[in-house]
Amino acid sequence: PSSSISESQGGDNTQDKTLTIATMTETTTLSPLYMGVYNYSMCTMLYETLLKYEDGEVKGNLAESYSFNEDGTVMTLTLRQGITFHDGTPFNAEAVKKNLDFMHSNPQYMACPGIYDIESVEATDEYTVTITYPHPYYGYAYDFCWPDVGGMQSPNQIVEGDFQTVQGYVGTGPYIYEEYVPGEYTRFVRNEDYWGEKPYWDEIIVKYIPDSTSRLQALQTGEIDMIYGGSLLSYEEYDQALAMDGIAGQMADKDTRVQVITTNATRPYMSDLRVRQAVAYAIDKEELSLAISNGYEPPADIPATRDTPYADIELETTYDYNPDKANQLLDEAGWVMNESTGIREKDGEPLNLLLTLEADHNAVSMPTAEVIKSQLAEVGIDVTIYGTEQMQWYADYLEGKFDLTLWHCQFAFASPHCWFTPMDSMVPQTPSLPGIEGSDEFLATIKDLTNMVDEQEVRDTYTYLFNFDVGTVLDIPLTYQKDMIVYNTDKISGYTFTGTPYFFDILSLKPAE
Repeated sequence: PSSSISESQGGDNTQDKTLTIATMTETTTLSPLYMGVYNYSMCTMLYETLLKYEDGEVKGNLAESYSFNEDGTVMTLTLRQGITFHDGTPFNAEAVKKNLDFMHSNPQYMACPGIYDIESVEATDEYTVTITYPHPYYGYAYDFCWPDVGGMQSPNQIVEGDFQTVQGYVGTGPYIYEEYVPGEYTRFVRNEDYWGEKPYWDEIIVKYIPDSTSRLQALQTGEIDMIYGGSLLSYEEYDQALAMDGIAGQMADKDTRVQVITTNATRPYMSDLRVRQAVAYAIDKEELSLAISNGYEPPADIPATRDTPYADIELETTYDYNPDKANQLLDEAGWVMNESTGIREKDGEPLNLLLTLEADHNAVSMPTAEVIKSQLAEVGIDVTIYGTEQMQWYADYLEGKFDLTLWHCQFAFASPHCWFTPMDSMVPQTPSLPGIEGSDEFLATIKDLTNMVDEQEVRDTYTYLFNFDVGTVLDIPLTYQKDMIVYNTDKISGYTFTGTPYFFDILSLKPAE
């Protein structure tokens, strides 16, 4: 009896198999339908994907293997056998069919053609699924690797055609969603029937601590054992945590994704390529990296991480920090410096640009905006920062209500195809493209891309697309973002980051000896 008390209440660490971690939002959006960004540290505990991205390749996961027919229009998935969902429902071809039928009819999957473009799904036998597509495309398999939106959930959770209602949280993962106490915590218990490696921890308590200072204090006092990810930790807080007694930390070797500025060329001042180029030349990425990340985030040159497929391209045009060049371009564009205000003017109008961002998305977004504002002021560009919550920001950029907006690129398995293919319909570049010369050819090439399977043709196409994107200053890559973990060394001795560092993997966490 005494040992069970110490296990549940955190007594002797040699027996205590309860892990306590932090989140900054409630776990009410912990579903493949609506996965809240701050819940990413929990999503792989509950849900698993059919395929996964590892070491630069798409590999089997819940599906042991996958293959395409000669035409590239039919994908066959061979599923693992003997797996059950947390509610006891068998994981089989019918369950996968129900998930994929539901997903592909949901407009929110538009950026994932592997799911959205499905023509039909068939359960050809108990553990074989065939998916038919209208045309071949090299990128289909990558779209089954998204941990946050591609997780397989129990068919009992799915209400056909209802993309609003979350009925609960039931997957096949190593932990089961057991208890939710609003405003306090969520408790997960180990899935004793888990098909893979059995996790070490009996239960995981996820405490709701919205304030970052309070999270660090909770780590220091031992109230929590771990904080994971760039969404919950700034780089400054990472360094603060490392300075605490009994706390260690690690940063991922791989970059998570790229923070970029997207420009809007349909706005009066931004329609001039010289102004967009001046903005790009005025940004000192080295200084930005030091200011927002203590130098942890390396400067970026393209809107994709270095380990992204087809991202090893040469740029024809680069915009390295050059304030003299920025000033020259603004002079040529007719923007004259007003010495009394320090802001350039043209026809009596000051050069003021609106920079929008999701204020609650990432710990470094607002600091990034502040640095950009001060750097652009050096060349006479005035910036107004408008930070708002996600849905308002999304609505504003769809209406083109921005000159510049901060945006985080896709993960390696989703780039570059998920970066480029939605550009004619649903991303921040969409309002901008009509204002950019050559955009018709650019969009036509993206459309061609969605039918390509030939390796060299795909590579050549991306070389053109990246060069157009960066060359016309459609996007300004800023820095490559890193993910990190800090932990109490009494409980944890280390962590191995996965191929997609943004998503925490409980099985990669090593308990203290």
